[in-house]
Amino acid sequence: MRITDFRPRQSREAAEVAADGFADDPLWTYTVPDVGRRRLPHLILLRTALHILRPPQAARVAVHDGRIIGLATWTTAGAEDPYDPFAPTQRVDPRLTRATRTLVRRTSTDWPRLSALYATLAQSYPNDPGWFLGTLVVRPDRRGTGVGSALLRDGLARADAAGQPVSLQTSSTRNVEFYRRHGFEVTRTFAELYPGSPPLWNLRRPVSAQVTADVPSAPRGATPS
Repeated sequence: MRITDFRPRQSREAAEVAADGFADDPLWTYTVPDVGRRRLPHLILLRTALHILRPPQAARVAVHDGRIIGLATWTTAGAEDPYDPFAPTQRVDPRLTRATRTLVRRTSTDWPRLSALYATLAQSYPNDPGWFLGTLVVRPDRRGTGVGSALLRDGLARADAAGQPVSLQTSSTRNVEFYRRHGFEVTRTFAELYPGSPPLWNLRRPVSAQVTADVPSAPRGATPS
């Protein structure tokens, strides 16, 4: 396995890995009950966002035998909301606008809940100085093999080199423990992100945090993306 910079031509493959990896995530499962539709936000919106990726966003992929088996996306500047591509501080790319319209049409009756998810994620986003881990996801058949830990260590080393703390969000209790082993601490808990939804945790790691020995693991995802 090797970890490399993400390339725009890998957008489709990386989005498919994310769609598979988030298929059993608690927040996504509740928000989009239909398994087929649950893949669409990643296959449509994330794929487009990855294709037009630009600073302060960055991405790294874990590759084995020529296939992507893990993806990590980062925002390398504080106070940048990764859930709101139409924020006033960002230039709206028409491709992202078209992708959003396609997603609305194809998710059909699931769109109101999906829209509520995006809106409340934007409100819960930790506007802290430093880096934000937007997505950390591993192909389901590679979970528990250390891919997630390797991708996380790769990003944390870069953040430490830049002298930056790291924040993230997750809706999985399993992931909370995974991130704690890497020096993160819970800073806020949302018992219900929006009416009826599962909880969400905000976590933060200071610069150069000391971590315990890695336990091979591959999280379902750092945050819904």
